[in-house]
Amino acid sequence: MKGVVKMKKKRLFIISAALLFAWILSAVPASAASSATATVPVTLTVVNDYRAVNVTVPAALPVYVRNGQVLTADSARITNNSKSGSVRVTAVEVRNGALKVGDFDSFCGDGKIALRINGCGTRGAGYLTLSEGAFPTVRPGRALDLSYDAKVSENTGELENVEACTVIFTISAE
Repeated sequence: MKGVVKMKKKRLFIISAALLFAWILSAVPASAASSATATVPVTLTVVNDYRAVNVTVPAALPVYVRNGQVLTADSARITNNSKSGSVRVTAVEVRNGALKVGDFDSFCGDGKIALRINGCGTRGAGYLTLSEGAFPTVRPGRALDLSYDAKVSENTGELENVEACTVIFTISAE
């Protein structure tokens, strides 16, 4: 009896395998005598929101005090080195250094410095209030002259080559 059961299971297995093989062959597509083509469009979108800013800013804004008279450079400028695209100074921040930044219009106190850049004066450390037209657009290959004045406390002592304060220009592409 065991041999008959084994025989029936073997026959059932062979029949199942044959049916499975036939089903797999029916799923494979046969080669056709003709062919079809499909056209697929390629949609391209290019967005150039980013444009590098290529400018030269002064390495320093020197201030000299000689016998009580404050002297500044007259050659400071921001140059737009790009071949296309204008730039603009959008913010100017003045930070404390060896001296504290004071109010340019009502300057007083020891150990202080105050600046006025293109007509915009400090009120203390922080961002200058930029007046209309103080920092106009700089076209490609052109420069913006920086006119600056300084006030320095009389009681600062003997200082030489100290970083009295720091000026940070924020320049944006237009």
